[in-house]
Amino acid sequence: MSKQVIHIGANKTASTTLQRALFSHHSGLNYVGEDGEGYEHYKEIVDAMVNDDDLYFPAEQCNQLFSDILNRTEQRTFLYSNEDVMTSRVPVQCARRLKSMLPEAKVLLVVRNQYTAIPSFYANHGAFLKPAPPSYFRRYVSFDDWMNFQTMFIKYGALASFFYNRLLSVYSELFGEENTHVLMFEEFVRDKPSFVKKLSEILEIDIKEADRLLGGRHERQRITSRMLAYTRFRTSFFWDVRFRDYLPGGALLAEKFMHYIESGPSAKIKVPDEWNHRILDLYGKDNRELATKYQLPMEEYGYPLI
Repeated sequence: MSKQVIHIGANKTASTTLQRALFSHHSGLNYVGEDGEGYEHYKEIVDAMVNDDDLYFPAEQCNQLFSDILNRTEQRTFLYSNEDVMTSRVPVQCARRLKSMLPEAKVLLVVRNQYTAIPSFYANHGAFLKPAPPSYFRRYVSFDDWMNFQTMFIKYGALASFFYNRLLSVYSELFGEENTHVLMFEEFVRDKPSFVKKLSEILEIDIKEADRLLGGRHERQRITSRMLAYTRFRTSFFWDVRFRDYLPGGALLAEKFMHYIESGPSAKIKVPDEWNHRILDLYGKDNRELATKYQLPMEEYGYPLI
């Protein structure tokens, strides 16, 4: 039986950096997921596994996909990585599907302080209206409006993905607590060598190669303050007007302007105290249970804890 690992996220925990820099290139991994070899050919299948009810899930195709790749894995570690698992609309079904296909797998979750993870998620995703009809797509949404909307649908919205212990418990029951592992995003930022060492041990890969591949990589950085300000302005003024169509050299000017607003300092999201209190209420107990179960230094990194 090959070595098997399932990396389930979470959101805003350097998943994209790990996938692009490490998982896709390490010689000790046979990686299935975004930026992996052939991903464009099986993307719809794994998306359905994560998000679709059994009515729409192509179970036979998915089983065959995983079986074929496992048969080619040989001495490497088979790694499936997808942070969308944490926002699945059918989280228990998704976990059971993964258990049926990778019964001997270890499960890895990287967590992040919700006080910083939530505004980071808002900046890159929540501030832009989506999904939405074309004439509304990517219009600006204020932090208050987004949080109010998300708390209305707390069971299935973006905020549900930050209940780390609740979601990981599903995998712990299926795969065994001894096979579930938790790492911390804050350690990745502040003490990368220690993080890479722990990650390499879980994946059973060469640590020197892993350290070299990650290096100073940082993918999918937060949007800039200029982009956020521009979107907020255009949402209220001339949203449907393409200025490039009315200016000489409009296409070139538009390209230069986009380069300008996409550069500069990252957007800073000020979270009102009332929402920080709400974040504590939402996640404090769940975090405490996770910290106790996996002996995590959450207090050291300022996580909301009750």
